[in-house]
This record gives sequence, structure tokens and C-alpha cells, in this order.
Amino acid sequence: MEKLQAYLTEYPIVKQVLLVILVFLAVKVFVWSFRKFLVRMSKRGMDPAAIPLITDLVKYVVYISGLIIALNIFGVNTTGIVAMISAASLAIGFALKDTLSNIASGIVLLFLKPFKAGDLIECGSIRGKILGIGLFNTTLETLDGLYVSAPNSSLWGAPIVNFSKNPHRRLDITVGVSYDSSLDLVMARLREMVEAEAHFLKDPAPAFFVSALEDSAVNVTVRVWVNSGDYGTLLQRYNEAIKRLFDENGIEIPYPQRVIHVHGDGSTVSIEK
Repeated sequence: MEKLQAYLTEYPIVKQVLLVILVFLAVKVFVWSFRKFLVRMSKRGMDPAAIPLITDLVKYVVYISGLIIALNIFGVNTTGIVAMISAASLAIGFALKDTLSNIASGIVLLFLKPFKAGDLIECGSIRGKILGIGLFNTTLETLDGLYVSAPNSSLWGAPIVNFSKNPHRRLDITVGVSYDSSLDLVMARLREMVEAEAHFLKDPAPAFFVSALEDSAVNVTVRVWVNSGDYGTLLQRYNEAIKRLFDENGIEIPYPQRVIHVHGDGSTVSIEK
């Protein structure tokens, strides 16, 4: 041990290098441990989408602190460096205003929580499930499996529609039936179909009504409430189910028709109905 101390005293650069290595190892271990801590917290209710942003913020602060400590170990006067960075911060702020805007927007999204990991959202032309909020961007997965990276400022600066925020969602299915069809029969069969489906909520109660009288059809709407996670599946299932139901009961779903009358003088009159 005495020889080692004598060696380090004779060659102080070795001691400085060892201390710097220890500092950066400590920084690495701290960042790794902090991320593990956040993962554990996410299992206790913390939003997993916030983990990338918090980790990045802490990581950069710790890395910069570690760099300053390392420079101090080598005897570099960091006071001048800090003063220089402070003086240049205004110019850096103008040059990186979009980047800083993304960071600020990410922090706002983190605290106001308009969405969380796994939520299905729509913002402008972007629609997908939230994967995580990073320091500069938010990552999503679209319904067809594409990866989307959106700047945080683009999300915070536009209206956000969160399809998963509320536990329940209204489902409207509208179908046109022929004017010759019996509305009593149509309503009765639709009511039977809805009452047999356990996924449709009883409260609010389902509604059945004529929503429009079109040129060639009477539009009938079935309005039910469902759990938000079931919305897409039930919409697809019951578009098909209603078509099959009408076929079985002889209920006609009309389509636009064009009738052409030919007169003796060769002229024609086209009537769409």
C-alpha cells in the first residue's frame, strides 16, 4: 500500500486518471440505477411513458456534473468555462429554439398528462398508440404497425384527441333501409341483436331511431355505449352482423338507382332514386 501511495505521489497524473474513471463509472451506475428505480415506480402507478424523458433529463445533468468534476480533478478552472457557457446561453437559445421548445413541451406533456403509455390518440395527421415521451420527441405506433416519432412541440401545439382517456365510448351504427321495409320489424330485430350482446353497456341505455330520410333510404341508427378498448372490434363485428341480420329477415338495404326514360323523339330523361 505504501508503494502504491508513493507511486501515485510520484506520478499524480495516474491518480487523476483513476479518479476520473471512478467518477464516470459512478455516473454510469447512478444513471442505470435511476432508470431501474423509475421502472419499479411504473409498476406502482407511475406512467411508463414518462420514463424516457425523466431519464434523459437526469442523465444529461449527471453527465455534465461528472464532466465538471473530471475537469476539476485535472486542475482545469471550470469557473471560466461555466461563465463562458452562461454568456453564450442566449445565442445558443436562439440557435436551438426548436430543440428547446421540444424539451419544454415534453416537460409540459409529462406534468399535464393529456395521454399516457398505451393510449390511442389523434393529433393532426398523427394517429396511434403512445409508446413513450422522450426529451425531444414522443414515439407512437400506428394501427397498421408503423413507428412514428413526433416532435413534442407538434403534439403540445395542436388539439389532442385521446380515444382512451374515458373508460366508455359511444358507438353509432347507421344503416339505410328501404322505404318499403317495416320500421317496426327493423327496430325489433336490431333491439334483439343489441340485447344479446354482453359487451354493450346497459347504462346509458341503447337507443334506436330514424336519423335521416334520404332520397333512396330511411337511415336507422343504433346508438350504444361500450368500453373504449372494445370500440374498434365491436364496430367491425356489428357492421357485418347487421348486414347478415337484414338478409335473414328480408330487410332491404337499398342502393342508388338511375331510371332512364326514352321518348319518341329520341330524347332521354335520367332520374336517380
